[in-house]
Amino acid sequence: MSAEITTKKWTPIEVFIFRLGLIFFIILSIPYDLNLYRSLAYGGFSFQSIFQLATFRTSFISESLYVGSHLEGYYNWLIALVVATTGAVIWRNLPGEKNKIEYNQLYYWLRVLLRYRLALAVIFTGIIKLVPIQIPEPTLSDLHTAYGEFLLWKVYYLTNAISSAGYVPFLGFLEILGGLLLLHKRTTSIGAGLLITLLLNVVLVNYVYEIGEQVYSSFLLLLASVIILYDVPRLYNLFVKESKSDPDNFIPTYTTKVEKLRTALQLLLILVITSFSILTVFSWQSTNYPFPKAKGIADIKGFYNVQEFVVKGDTIPYSLTDSVRWQNVVFEEWNTLSIKHNEPIKVDSLKPRIVYQTDNNRNYEQLGNGGRHFYSYKHKENDGKFIIKLINKSDTSQVQTFSLKRLNKKELLLKGININGDSLSIKLVRIHKKYLLQEGRRKPIKIY
Repeated sequence: MSAEITTKKWTPIEVFIFRLGLIFFIILSIPYDLNLYRSLAYGGFSFQSIFQLATFRTSFISESLYVGSHLEGYYNWLIALVVATTGAVIWRNLPGEKNKIEYNQLYYWLRVLLRYRLALAVIFTGIIKLVPIQIPEPTLSDLHTAYGEFLLWKVYYLTNAISSAGYVPFLGFLEILGGLLLLHKRTTSIGAGLLITLLLNVVLVNYVYEIGEQVYSSFLLLLASVIILYDVPRLYNLFVKESKSDPDNFIPTYTTKVEKLRTALQLLLILVITSFSILTVFSWQSTNYPFPKAKGIADIKGFYNVQEFVVKGDTIPYSLTDSVRWQNVVFEEWNTLSIKHNEPIKVDSLKPRIVYQTDNNRNYEQLGNGGRHFYSYKHKENDGKFIIKLINKSDTSQVQTFSLKRLNKKELLLKGININGDSLSIKLVRIHKKYLLQEGRRKPIKIY
């Protein structure tokens, strides 16, 4: 390819900033975190592992795994900045570099690196929004949890999950579109501009709702801002000054080997994105991610009022304050049940992360929920009765075993021993409820 390279002289400050920026972004674009590779080895070839690889972040100092205003991840930026500054000073004193007047070719390759780095991240985050994995619809347990008993991030997720007109999938579509536009040089500015508007919203949401991804979302916003910076003078002339704006006349030069490598990388990226998309759809349809895949007892899903609660032969009347008596129980379609009672709950404040988890370890449903106790259960049928083993999802050492008998279509009888060794006999009555979310907002309905 012939070259028509701009030879405009750079100022010494521009040269220094470029050297610093090149080293800075190379450092922050290489995954040093050993936890990432452990996660990849654990998950194998799964959409979660590919997602982790596509959305990696450099972590000299590990970031908190919990939600909240944790900003220690910015220390990684500071470390990279110190190293980059030192490297830029050393670079300036290398033979032949002191009087360098421009780095147009190298600047082009830096923008290519940032374009592909950002495109990978936003395309993959867009896919998990388009397929509702990152922000799934509320569970039955969520619908029976008081609004004030959710952590801030869970309120945000559930609010978006129930939004109408395909709000979350449309956001995912825009992220994918922005990422695809970055892959072509001529549409880079359009893609970067679109992503800046989207990512600015993401950064603000992370801070306001304490989702815990403030640092990473800020890094993606920084990438988009640096990418569009190259065209800012032309955009300013065109849209603000409304004057003549010359097109970019820089044409990069490629050797034959570099051209072949570039083509191979593009094909590899297409293959990775296609494979990830297929894996994501398959996982959503066949593994019920992020919820457990294992099915619960057939025809048991529903909301149950605790009509009778007997402990060691003594009946405890219904109470909103008693720490022992259960108030209600929810059976999910999968092998999870949640119990509402007044015993204090330690809210699980881990971040909602897309990582590989075995079926028993999937924890999204109890994350951020401070109103219910969550249990996974194993069941075995014997002569019309079920033996179920309840395992506390927050503390797997707490195990309770019950026999479950269907008294009729609406009533269940649980008998067993709690973790304190007390005998329990619990009568559950299914409450047939209609939910506005399922019935529709514009149709006249009867709630009960």
